[in-house]
Amino acid sequence: MLLWPWVFFGAVYAAKGIQMNNHLAKVVTDHPHSTTFFATLIANVVCLLINVLFSFAVIRFSQEWIATHEIVTVFDVELIMALRHQTWPWSLKDIKKLIIRNRVLPVVLAATCIGTYTFIPSGLTSLITPVPFHKNATLQGVELDLSSSKCFDWLEAHNIHNNCDWQVSHTH
Repeated sequence: MLLWPWVFFGAVYAAKGIQMNNHLAKVVTDHPHSTTFFATLIANVVCLLINVLFSFAVIRFSQEWIATHEIVTVFDVELIMALRHQTWPWSLKDIKKLIIRNRVLPVVLAATCIGTYTFIPSGLTSLITPVPFHKNATLQGVELDLSSSKCFDWLEAHNIHNNCDWQVSHTH
């Protein structure tokens, strides 16, 4: 959950971005609000799927954990519910009680998990929202001199199709 956005970002960064085709790029440029809406919608759907899958994993883990422990405390149940529903079940008055031994690490992990889930929609939206960028490359080439009459005669004789959209100019 914590690593896949960074792996995605690294792959896109290494490729220097993913270029859209011209039609899609024009749609994105012409409709920035709709593009942002759909990127956010996709991020929220992904967040919803992650929450459901994580909730199932917490339920399965808690069933196995409770089955192997003889004593289950109210704190244990609150911690499981906090992870399952991605909510903070304790009030500010309970903070002192949470800082006793054997409870600090689970509370910190629950807070980290809840905080991480908070950033999923905005982080994913920022990763998939299209942005304009410019690619630069050095241009190297050799110029051909087609101005001699032999070249014109050869081009006329061989009837080459104009797929490159070159222009014919008659200069004397």
